[in-house]
Amino acid sequence: MNSAQLDIFRKDVRGNPVWLDCVKDLETARCRLNELASVIPGEYFVFDQRTHQIVASLVRPTSVQFCKEESER
Repeated sequence: MNSAQLDIFRKDVRGNPVWLDCVKDLETARCRLNELASVIPGEYFVFDQRTHQIVASLVRPTSVQFCKEESER
């Protein structure tokens, strides 16, 4: 039986992991990280249930927006 053993998480604003998905292999996990981060920027990671290790991560920062007055300084 080939079950999903990689969990995908996103860190919330307090740094707590929030489970999002599970996949079968690392290639699929990396593709899924890119998909998720393109919609909602943030910090994502893949946790391997077998080894109990983080095997991939991705940080896509949110764009910083300044008030018009601040950007003119």
